[in-house]
Amino acid sequence: MDMRIGIVQEQSLTLNMTQEIRQAIALLQYSSAELASYIQDIAMDNPLIEVKETAFSNKMTKQSNREINGAGSFLIENVSKENISLEQHLRSQLVDMKLSPKEKRCLFLLIHGLDSNGYLQEDISQLAENINVPEKFLGRQLLVLQSLEPAGVGARSLQECILLQLRRLQERNMMAEEIITHYFELFAKRSWKQLSGKLNISLNEIQDIHDQIKMLDPRPGLKYENTDTTYVRPDMSIRINDDELHIYYHDEMTPEVKISSDYKQYINKTIDKEFKSYVSRKIQQCKWLEKSLQQRKETMLKVMKVIAYKQMAFFKKGKAFLKPLTLKDVAKSLQIHESTVSRAIKDKYVQTPQGLVEMKFFFSTNIDPTNEQNISSATVKERIAELILHENKNSPLSDQKIANLLQNDYRINISRRTVAKYRAALNIASSVKRKEYER
Repeated sequence: MDMRIGIVQEQSLTLNMTQEIRQAIALLQYSSAELASYIQDIAMDNPLIEVKETAFSNKMTKQSNREINGAGSFLIENVSKENISLEQHLRSQLVDMKLSPKEKRCLFLLIHGLDSNGYLQEDISQLAENINVPEKFLGRQLLVLQSLEPAGVGARSLQECILLQLRRLQERNMMAEEIITHYFELFAKRSWKQLSGKLNISLNEIQDIHDQIKMLDPRPGLKYENTDTTYVRPDMSIRINDDELHIYYHDEMTPEVKISSDYKQYINKTIDKEFKSYVSRKIQQCKWLEKSLQQRKETMLKVMKVIAYKQMAFFKKGKAFLKPLTLKDVAKSLQIHESTVSRAIKDKYVQTPQGLVEMKFFFSTNIDPTNEQNISSATVKERIAELILHENKNSPLSDQKIANLLQNDYRINISRRTVAKYRAALNIASSVKRKEYER
């Protein structure tokens, strides 16, 4: 075989992304909080960047927003959780107890082994063997743990968690405890007629017990999850004035960036070429940041403008009127790439007449591309939720009945299986499990 080595000239076209381009792409997909943090990081490294703090802070305050051609205001919605962890809460209850060092050590070990729901997942016998204590001794410490607040903590299953809470009630329901202890599976599967025959009680009594158990907490540890308070602030607002939609961009959500007015003195006071080059690079970085922030704002407004036009009915009438909309639809309208639209809506929120929503909420598929009605899956889910909300709880709607009602009342033609799929996506139980009995 004749093998020769030679130099061949070949033309090819490649796209090399500069650091500036990569950073500009990152800016677009950042949430407001991430963007503010990123700007602060750059400012720490660039002495020529002046960052003017805005109303964006960790406190919930009233803020103003600037419309493209006007002014307005918006509300901030927040989600907060307890500041103390479950472990700290449980340990604090042991302070006044007379415990030996060995008992305290075992209790601390059990508490540390709880998951975020407050359940003990580890096997007691195996745990006792690992720490070289008798299983009965460790079992007694588990009972101490299960006597603490919140009720249900230290349970090893949902069944035990419910039973622990039932036993703490001021007026104990012995029949409820009997059912959970010995007939939990029948009760959970709602085989209530079989349960009624075994215990010789009426379906109404079982319904009462079910309603009582629904008031208990199946995850008692979650409310003590140790996370900081989180605030969700809208990046934009949509308002209806004189039957027209107006888009507001919240400039104050982003720290204001500008080049330091003193930068010239750095150049004038030195003849060092290397230093002048350094200052020049930092000035260019600041100009790039200003330009990128403006491009981010313009892109978000353009995308929101298309969404507002496509989803006009939603803003005026509600969720049931949401139309099918894809990233491709918006990208085509703006003649940009789908990935740009995806980045523009990522982790962004909009205050609307229908409440605070994430921008990705406006995107859903058409249940049937051949259907001229152009009905979105989000609309169908909303209709299903409405039908179930207003159903007769003593005779709940089956999936087939829901499919029939959708076709007759809204001209939405979907199968029973599709109804079941959408119902499951909404975390709504089947008609058998939704059934309640007359008292």
